[in-house]
Amino acid sequence: MKKKLLNLLLNTSKKLEQLHFKLSKKNILELDYSSLSPINNGDEKNHYSNALKWAIDNRKEKDIKNIALTGTYGSGKSTIIKTFKNNYKGNDLKFLNISLASFKDEKPNTNDKNTDDKDKPIEKNKGELLNRIETSILQQIFYQEEDKKIPDSRFKQIKSYSNRKLFFIASCILLFLIALLNYFKPYLIQSIFKDYPLSTTTCNILHYANIIFIFSGFFFLIYKSIRVFSAITINKLKFQNAEIGLGESANKSILNHHLDEIIYFFSKTPYNVVFIEDLDRFQETEIFTKLREINLLLNKSKKIKNKNIVFIYAVRDDMFSDNERIKFFDFIIPVIPRINSSNSNAILLTKNENCNYGLTDNFIEDISFFIDDMRLLHNITNEFYLYKLKQEETPLIPDKLFAIITYKNIYPNDFVELSKNEGELYRIIDAKLTYSNKEIENLEEQIAILKSEIESLSLVKIKNINELRQLYIFRVLDTLTNFNSFIFNDKIISIDELLEDKNFEYLKNDKLFYKTAINNYYAHNIKYQNEIINTSFSQIENKVNPKKSYNIREQEILDIKSNKSDALRLEIQQLEKQKIIFRNLKISELLQSNRDINLNISEDFNSLFLTILLRNGYVAEDYFDYISLFHQGSVTRNDHKFIINVRNEQKLDFDYKLTKIDEIISKINPIDFNSEFILNYDLLDFILKNAIVNEIQLDFIFTKLKDESSTSIQFINGFIERTENLSLFIKTLCDYWINIWKHYVNNVSYSEEQLTKILKYIIEYANVSSIGEIEKESNLKNYLLHNLDILNIISDNDKLKSIITELDLKFIDLDFEKSPKDLLEFIHKNDHYKFNKNIVSKFMKKYGEFEQMSFDNSNYTAIKNSKSDNLIDYINTNIEDYVKNLYLDLDTNINEEQNNYLLLLNNSELNLKLKKDIINKVVTKIIDISLVENNDLALFILENNKIEPKWANLLFYFKNSEDKILDSTVNFINNIENARELSIIKIPTEIEGKNIYDIFCEELINKNEIENKAYDLITKSIPWGYTIPNISALNKQKISTLIRNYIFTPNIENYNYLKEPFEGLNIELLEKFKAEFSEKIDELHLDGNDLALILNSRVLNDFEKIKFLESCSDNVIISNIKNLNLISQLLLRDNSFDIDKKIIDKILLSDNISSSDRIKIFNKNIFDVDTIFIDEFLIKLGGNYEEITFKNKKAKIFNKPNNKALLNNLETKGYISSYSKNLLKLIINHKRKQ
Repeated sequence: MKKKLLNLLLNTSKKLEQLHFKLSKKNILELDYSSLSPINNGDEKNHYSNALKWAIDNRKEKDIKNIALTGTYGSGKSTIIKTFKNNYKGNDLKFLNISLASFKDEKPNTNDKNTDDKDKPIEKNKGELLNRIETSILQQIFYQEEDKKIPDSRFKQIKSYSNRKLFFIASCILLFLIALLNYFKPYLIQSIFKDYPLSTTTCNILHYANIIFIFSGFFFLIYKSIRVFSAITINKLKFQNAEIGLGESANKSILNHHLDEIIYFFSKTPYNVVFIEDLDRFQETEIFTKLREINLLLNKSKKIKNKNIVFIYAVRDDMFSDNERIKFFDFIIPVIPRINSSNSNAILLTKNENCNYGLTDNFIEDISFFIDDMRLLHNITNEFYLYKLKQEETPLIPDKLFAIITYKNIYPNDFVELSKNEGELYRIIDAKLTYSNKEIENLEEQIAILKSEIESLSLVKIKNINELRQLYIFRVLDTLTNFNSFIFNDKIISIDELLEDKNFEYLKNDKLFYKTAINNYYAHNIKYQNEIINTSFSQIENKVNPKKSYNIREQEILDIKSNKSDALRLEIQQLEKQKIIFRNLKISELLQSNRDINLNISEDFNSLFLTILLRNGYVAEDYFDYISLFHQGSVTRNDHKFIINVRNEQKLDFDYKLTKIDEIISKINPIDFNSEFILNYDLLDFILKNAIVNEIQLDFIFTKLKDESSTSIQFINGFIERTENLSLFIKTLCDYWINIWKHYVNNVSYSEEQLTKILKYIIEYANVSSIGEIEKESNLKNYLLHNLDILNIISDNDKLKSIITELDLKFIDLDFEKSPKDLLEFIHKNDHYKFNKNIVSKFMKKYGEFEQMSFDNSNYTAIKNSKSDNLIDYINTNIEDYVKNLYLDLDTNINEEQNNYLLLLNNSELNLKLKKDIINKVVTKIIDISLVENNDLALFILENNKIEPKWANLLFYFKNSEDKILDSTVNFINNIENARELSIIKIPTEIEGKNIYDIFCEELINKNEIENKAYDLITKSIPWGYTIPNISALNKQKISTLIRNYIFTPNIENYNYLKEPFEGLNIELLEKFKAEFSEKIDELHLDGNDLALILNSRVLNDFEKIKFLESCSDNVIISNIKNLNLISQLLLRDNSFDIDKKIIDKILLSDNISSSDRIKIFNKNIFDVDTIFIDEFLIKLGGNYEEITFKNKKAKIFNKPNNKALLNNLETKGYISSYSKNLLKLIINHKRKQ
């Protein structure tokens, strides 16, 4: 009972479903499919329809019987035909369609025409093809019409009868048989109904009815037999072994053979327009000839009552060559394609938007170029839509799905081969390794070159540029004789200076000279002269190393210093990674990276089409995902979705749940692990745990994570918060991402707390070597050094020690109270602190002796005396750093103890600039400059007045400058304080029995650049007097100073030496040594000028002047006019002075002597003059005195004592008779003439 009930319910359910379907089947599903058949609205403006209608309407008048619609394949010819038929509303045209679209394309091979043997099968194949085409046409003509409308046709169709008709025919036949039976056996039926006898009337009726049925039956049989026999054609008669052939139907074509059938068909049917499509696919023009002939016969047949039958052909443009087609057709209508490769993109863009395909515009532009047929486009979109629906939740990329379906439609056979891992497309994709190997070979060549460079650097023995330069300099010196020093632009360049870049360039460019030193044994001196270096630097290079030039060797040293070997090894590692990347590159990436790759595409395929599909990644290695459906098995649906998303470069959430991760990894191309789409928490955790077997994948993932993209950073931050493998993750991340700290510390979005956490993770989990690399790219070291609590950041002190050592941390300050003691001691012993006042003083207090004042004022001395051996050794090893950062930084550090001061200045580890900075800072003066080892530095000390003013120090500079007094020495002496100190100490005449100052003093005397005041001071210290010293450069004042300071010996040679160039200085020497020269008065050759100076001297007294005057001749005296004036003054002062009358006369008559002085002298010497001289004297006096000579005139002169004395003497001499006086004047009287 229960089973029956279940069956009842099941049947009821099915009935209800059928009822539901029946009621709702009219609601057609709206799906994005397109029909491939021609449409009936393809001629919007009816241009083609009007052309067709005109041709058909005028078929009789214009004799148009064969019309052609010509256009390219897929241009819409069938659509135009269908549109015309659909839109035509008249009754005069009846359309008959013939299409060979379903007929298999067959084209005879006509390529080989060399032999007659091959012509026969060609002709046979062609004939068979034509027969088959004609058979298809004939079948389509007759089988489009019902059999009853062409009853006389020999082509019979299978007849299908309804139940009612079958019942009717069976009843008629049965009645016919019964009638026959009853006719021949009339009592048979009566015997059947013997129990019910028939009346006579009934029997008569049956009898006549039988006759009617019998006649009717025989009439029907005869009628049908006539049609059957008329359709029988006898081709052969055979009697026993003889055979007779009737007619030649065997040699006729199918259409010709059945021409009567065709005429009969058109005579019985209303068709007058025949559309013939797809006939052009066979490229046989002969069939058109036959159809044209049949059309002609049809229209001329009298059986057909002027129907004017028109054949309309849909033909491709390239069907006929040249003008051949105009011979076949009476009217041609060209069809412009609706779609081609240039405009298919617009149609596809519209469908993409309307149907929401999800195709990108760029893809449409690329793919549409190869879609030039509307039916092809519709079929591709139909398949695309169906595939898309079938894939359901599988996240396929629409572009790639559409591309593979397009390929399927263009090359269906190769598509089938592709699913079997065969065919052209598969061959190209499978050959990817061949393409990548070429790139890998290039990388291997680069790696070989880099390895060669590393090997070359490893063989370099000299690893210091100065040592290398010394090697070349010594080779140059080997070629020079009597070498003293190098010269450039008259400037001496020492060996140390020649090591400098600028100076060494002079040597390389052959611009240096050298000074030779030649001993002159006879003159007991050294002769210096400049010479050219005859050996070129290129010759020196060949001597040192014929294989490598200096520049190459210098660059090798620079490369070693810059750790180029490490950089080259890193570059090799990168190239090795690129090799792995190239091995795993997708074929699209390979083609994009190298457009010269030749895919060797077969000529049967469009190479441009395949290249675009592959280069743009529309068809790739994951093609199986697009040609097959996913079935859950080795991976779950979620896993499969993740795989597809990775391949299609589509994101999923980082925490997207994965199940069978090992299978997922095996199904993903390793190169895809370098993309952001692979990032998944579960996946990375699995790879970290299984890093050994997933080494390549791990490398790619962390290479991606280090790119600092927002996606990578977001993933890293999220993964840190959730992973159970934090230490392994941080360790690996730091190995790859050396910019990790740089990113976090430079990003303002991270709080100090977050930075501290990241720093702790790096310090605690990262490899020490990785921390070192991170520091190179960031301020990690600076951040650590400014964190006073850094020694407590992790508990692993050994790890911290390793980090301190690796980073070479130099702490600025530390919390000595909270920091672990072993770390402090480690830092102190291993010099991991900077030189600054704060931390150095702390270490001195903790591990040595400390005195604040000494630390501040004499820092180096204080440290040397601190007994802190580690600190002292640290400073000695890093003296330059100490001087820069501590010694020079202390403002009060200006007094250094002499010995320690010299230790600093003579330290070879300090460069010259720092030493000069020390000298500028420290006020302590060098007592003995010879203790300073560097001559340049010694000179700088002199220039900055930082030496004690001692003659020994100045002599040191003199000897070091080839017995020349430097300008710096002059400047030092010009400091009046230095000159004063030097003047106190007499220059020793001998030291250890040797006179070492003589040349120095001679040069010092002749140094005119020394200021006069300083010159006067220092020359007092010169212990010698000189005969004719070299004073050619001196000015007169300095020579006068030498005279005053007894530098000139009082002899005639010096007197004469000073006389010519230095007027008056000889007299100054005479004045300085008057006693000595008085004794040598007879040796002196005084001239008028000398006498004038002597007479005018304030040093000599009148007695001494008279003594020198008496030694002079009158000519000498009167040779200088000044002498007369000076002698006149002497005469006026000393009455006892006896002088020649001739000189006195000269004085009295000199206009250069005042009248009053001459009158006084005249009055003293009146007795030695005569009247004539008196006249001459008075005239020379001029004025009123001249009037005295006028005898007839009373002259008047002023009433003065001298004038009174004059007149008294003239009266005594009888020159005047008398004179009188008034208040102001004296009046002269002369004797009257007798």
